[in-house]
Amino acid sequence: MPLFTGLSAFPLTPTDDEGQLKSELLQRFLERIEAAGADSIGLLGSTGGYAYLTSEERKRTLRTAWGRTPLVVWVGALTTV
Repeated sequence: MPLFTGLSAFPLTPTDDEGQLKSELLQRFLERIEAAGADSIGLLGSTGGYAYLTSEERKRTLRTAWGRTPLVVWVGALTTV
């Protein structure tokens, strides 16, 4: 049986003017996605400012979403550094 089936939602990774994660806003996005019945969430990929987050901010993003609907997490970066 496939691990992921059905609808996968890809929320924005909301940041403030300094590029810091707005975890409360992300929490609301995730709650709405779950309420809508999504089967998985694509996080840190293709939408929002995720590419500009530090590794610590990416960890905060994961901690905000962990334990919820199954996650598909992007691991790409803008550079190899």
